[in-house]
Amino acid sequence: MHACGCLHHSRSTLVALCLLIHLVLAQGQTDTLLGHITLDEVVISAQADGFDVAAFVERVRTDTTFHKAFLNTRYFPYAVKSEAVVRRKDERESAAIFRRARLLSDGAMATQRIDSLSERGRLRDRKGRFRYLTIEMYDDVFFPKGEFPANNTVAGRKLELERASRFDKYKSELKKFMFDPGTEIASVPFIGRKLALFSPDMAPLYDFRLWADERGGRACWVFSAAAKPEHRDGKTVIKTMDTWFDQETNDVLARAYRIAHQSVFLDFDITISVRNIRIGDGLVPVRVSYDGDWDIPFEQRELVRFWLEYSDWRIAP
Repeated sequence: MHACGCLHHSRSTLVALCLLIHLVLAQGQTDTLLGHITLDEVVISAQADGFDVAAFVERVRTDTTFHKAFLNTRYFPYAVKSEAVVRRKDERESAAIFRRARLLSDGAMATQRIDSLSERGRLRDRKGRFRYLTIEMYDDVFFPKGEFPANNTVAGRKLELERASRFDKYKSELKKFMFDPGTEIASVPFIGRKLALFSPDMAPLYDFRLWADERGGRACWVFSAAAKPEHRDGKTVIKTMDTWFDQETNDVLARAYRIAHQSVFLDFDITISVRNIRIGDGLVPVRVSYDGDWDIPFEQRELVRFWLEYSDWRIAP
């Protein structure tokens, strides 16, 4: 009994110690950010009225609402229309695809139905596969095939990845470029750690700003990050990122960012913007736009733009 009691006590102490370390590290990251943030006059005035900047920065650092909005596209029924265009260096169109689709769901399982589809140019090879990696990723992220579990939980998504193939896991990591900017992607060589915008190593390379704005008729706090001029090449991947947080709900109502990198192994320059709205109990996207330039060794350079517009969301109360 004594031995068991000691073991239980040791485990409790270890858990408490791990929790303490986690809290200390998290506070350290928040403190690091606070030392690099410029506040506008509205924020300074709000501080005098009780607005807690440190608490807000911690919410920025740990936000999950942006990711959850994307997960809701695999759960709630909606309509979507979208176009993706492949361009040449002279900006002339070489191929394109336009689609209208709907997500159908019974609450347990979901499937996406393509209502209309048109393609232009040499978008596919003779076997019907897409010629462009960007188009393949776009198709995989936004137009799921077959029937799948209607699950919008982060835990459910992690379980899917545990059961997925290595290639699917790799594609999922790449999706973080779009839906979790500021998160380290360890599996992407050379740049993974540079994406950890809020880490103690990366934060000093940026100018951060907290300011007030409006989005969709909602008062917002805007958190902006811009790589310092002397660190715009080489040391940083996220060049700019602006995020609009609803002042009342803390939802991410919009995000716009540019990521770029140039090396022998990988060369890209991507601009992405996303707009969300809250409908009932769900935060969902209404507009996604992408403009990217990928130059991968031994592959053809890909200049692709695409956009998606979501509507007719059906979110049960």
